[in-house]
Amino acid sequence: MKKAIAFIVSGILVFNFAKSQTIHLNSAISYFDDYEKYNEQASLPKAKEKIDLASTGEGTKDKYKTWHYKGKIYLATFDQQLNAEMKKSTETDNTKKLVAAYLNIPMDLLEEAYKSFQKEIEMDEKKIYTPEANNKIRVIANDFSDKAYSCLINKSYPDAITYYEKTYEMKLKMNITDTAAVYNMAITAAKVKDYKKAEGYYTKLIDLKYKQEKCYMSMILMYNEANDTASARQMISKAVAAMPESYAILIEQINLFLKSGKSEAAITSINTALAKNPGNHELHLVLGQTYNKMAFPKDAAGKDLQRPGNFSELTKKADEEFSKAIEIKPDYFVGLYSIGIFYNNMGADILKQSENMKDPKKVKVEEDKADVYFQKAIPILEKAHELDRTDKDTMKTLRQLYARTGQGDTEKYKKLNEELKGGK
Repeated sequence: MKKAIAFIVSGILVFNFAKSQTIHLNSAISYFDDYEKYNEQASLPKAKEKIDLASTGEGTKDKYKTWHYKGKIYLATFDQQLNAEMKKSTETDNTKKLVAAYLNIPMDLLEEAYKSFQKEIEMDEKKIYTPEANNKIRVIANDFSDKAYSCLINKSYPDAITYYEKTYEMKLKMNITDTAAVYNMAITAAKVKDYKKAEGYYTKLIDLKYKQEKCYMSMILMYNEANDTASARQMISKAVAAMPESYAILIEQINLFLKSGKSEAAITSINTALAKNPGNHELHLVLGQTYNKMAFPKDAAGKDLQRPGNFSELTKKADEEFSKAIEIKPDYFVGLYSIGIFYNNMGADILKQSENMKDPKKVKVEEDKADVYFQKAIPILEKAHELDRTDKDTMKTLRQLYARTGQGDTEKYKKLNEELKGGK
């Protein structure tokens, strides 16, 4: 009889304990409803206290409903704290205020909310709360994204990567590929000079067909800024192979060839680019500069080398390309300065070549040839000077040309001389 009574009492105790845990769950839901429906702020901490008890109680810890509400209550508590942080801020700009709030607030509540929703989804076989749970997880992922952005603009780069990775992983579990998060991870990794990690993120984006040209260009720029020429060259090769029609990538290839001294390859690439954009004055200028460089080769120390056999052909092509540049854009200062200097140098080179001539008549012929170039250079450099009256190189060359062509006593020579002295 005593054993029977003991068994009955034990059963009552178990029943009462389980009932108490259910009461904790129901109380949590009731308090949370008061908070949601009637904006009773004081009810939310009480809801959190009760749901914490329910999530550890034997009678309720195995119920998906417990974890669903724990997720909702913890997410709401995070939002409440975030709003409190925003109210503390003295910032008047709402974006700056939000950034400051995210920087100050810990993310442990959101972590717990996410885990709770995940657990609820695993237990909820009938998928009663699953759609709502997934929507809440999206909200949490966006919160982590905002936290990551706040860290990024605050230059807390390692934290930014951590939070962007969480955002990406959360959405990926819902079959959502957050390419924006991956792109920001790539940018952040590059900022901390983890170039291989950044390349991994950019490569993932390229595989996902996300802004492929921009991703290639970002990697090329990243390696150029790091002075990693080998990696930049390799990336340009990959980019050209993957996107042969990309004008921007083609320009990078041209720059690489020019930097490497591969003039013939550069000319081929420039002409390919011009076929896509014949009206690009800068490309014509670069092509002219390339021909000019080939006509007047120099060694590593900058010393003049022997002229190539096709010198005349190269200088003619350089002249044509420089002329096209300023024909397309008549007020192109760099183009005007470049062709003016080209003519000046052509004239100077003719005089240099005639230095060893013995026959005065032949010397006079060469001097006249040089003078033609000097006279061609003057009006072009005068126009360049009108466009930029502060450029000293233009003024010095122009003053020298006036002197060479017998205009040293003219008013324009004197005026230019005063400008160079600073007495404009």
